[in-house]
Amino acid sequence: MARIIPNENTWVGFAADGTITDINAPTAAQIAAAIDLTPYVISLNASSRGNTVPTPSFDSLFETSTAGTSAATFDADFYRDDEDDDAWTALPRGTRGFFVVSRFGGAGTANLPIAADKVEVWPVMVTSRTMANMSSNTVLTFTVSCAVNVEPAEAATVAA
Repeated sequence: MARIIPNENTWVGFAADGTITDINAPTAAQIAAAIDLTPYVISLNASSRGNTVPTPSFDSLFETSTAGTSAATFDADFYRDDEDDDAWTALPRGTRGFFVVSRFGGAGTANLPIAADKVEVWPVMVTSRTMANMSSNTVLTFTVSCAVNVEPAEAATVAA
C-alpha cells in the first residue's frame, strides 16, 4: 500500500447550483463543465462527523450511547491570482453549488475525473469568503467556509 500526498494527485472543481443532477452519479460532462479550482487550492477540509446520544440507565454505572445525527463541514483555503482569479470569482458569499473532489485524481487529462472514477460531491452554500491577513513577502490567499445543506456523496461514481 503506497502513501500519497494530494499534490499532483488531486482534482477539485466547483459546479454551479443545478449543474449536477445526481450527486451519487455525476456525469463526466457535468464534471468537465465545472470550474477547475485545483491550481488555487492550498488546503481543503471536507469532512462529516457523526454524533452520539447518551443512553444512561439506573441499573448500570456504565453510560451507554447510541448513534445520533451526522453533520458535515466544508472549508478551503485558496490563492488569489492577478490574471485568472477563478476561485475568488466563483465563490462569493451566498453562492450555492457543488464541490467535486477527486482525492486520488481522475483518469482524465490533468487528473480530471471521467466515467467510472470515484469522486466526492459536496452540495454547499458559501457562508463566508474571507481574505487572509496581508503581510510583506507573502502570497495573497483567502478562506471559504460553506454550509453543507444536503448529505454529501462521499463515494460517488462518475457516470458516462
